[in-house]
Amino acid sequence: MRSRLANGHRRHPRANGFTLTEMMVGLALGLVVTAVAGTAFLLCRAAYLATAERALLEERGQRALNVLSILIRQSGWLPDPAGKAAPPAISGADDCGQPSMAAVPGCGKPGIAGSDALLVRFNGSGQPRDASMPDQTMIDCSGYAVAAQGAEASANAGYVAANLVYVATASDGEPQLLCRYPARRNGRIDDSGWTSGAMVRGVESMQVRYGINRRGGRQPDIFLRADQVTAMGDDAWSRVVAVQVALALRLERSGATPAGMPATTANAHVDNAMADVIDRLPGHSRNTWRIFATTIRLRNAPHCQETLC
Repeated sequence: MRSRLANGHRRHPRANGFTLTEMMVGLALGLVVTAVAGTAFLLCRAAYLATAERALLEERGQRALNVLSILIRQSGWLPDPAGKAAPPAISGADDCGQPSMAAVPGCGKPGIAGSDALLVRFNGSGQPRDASMPDQTMIDCSGYAVAAQGAEASANAGYVAANLVYVATASDGEPQLLCRYPARRNGRIDDSGWTSGAMVRGVESMQVRYGINRRGGRQPDIFLRADQVTAMGDDAWSRVVAVQVALALRLERSGATPAGMPATTANAHVDNAMADVIDRLPGHSRNTWRIFATTIRLRNAPHCQETLC
């Protein structure tokens, strides 16, 4: 039975609810939980982006090494070298920007971060029924197959193709690895000039060392810079039997990963080229790069070992 007050009014039960203090405490706890959840989301997102950036960087670095390895192994391929005074199958220039085609590349200005230029010459391989049609075994840096015959052969004294690899800046300021290759018409090399195409973006520096054989045989005795090889004489480039390449690739997003990223190498004999890459990198970018390096053995014997030079 409901109770009544002395004045006869009925007593109502007390209404349930939150006080102002309780509401303020609840709001504060909710904000803390929201802040923690937001921070956790941002950390997870940053970790995902860093992992994706590393994976893309690894993919670009390995692709660049793979393209260069294929080119260098093809250098000097000349099915019938007898009686042909071919230029060096492989040559290069140190600290070379705006390189030009020559027996040894000429340089219009210093390279980006001291990057070198690498020139590779080789012949093509044609189908048995039509030598002017490629059999897909010889590929230049553009991705096109190279046939055994072509107008460019006369300019290269027996070699059908020449690929010039160097580092340049794109229109958006991003450094990239470029390759200059013979122009084509209807899928075939013609004499209309040269075309340059980007192979890998984010390549900030390329350093190259050349393994020279001084005692006969096919084993490199010493690895030298391009200017050191040139100083040895005109036939020194014909004694190159191996090439060391070191590339510094940078992340597309500055600061996406911490400094001190390890180098990726195919062997342990590229210390000099790697050290040169590190020394020539600008200081402001050293927390965003990674080095990819390898040594490639030349498959085809230098011209002077096959015929009289």
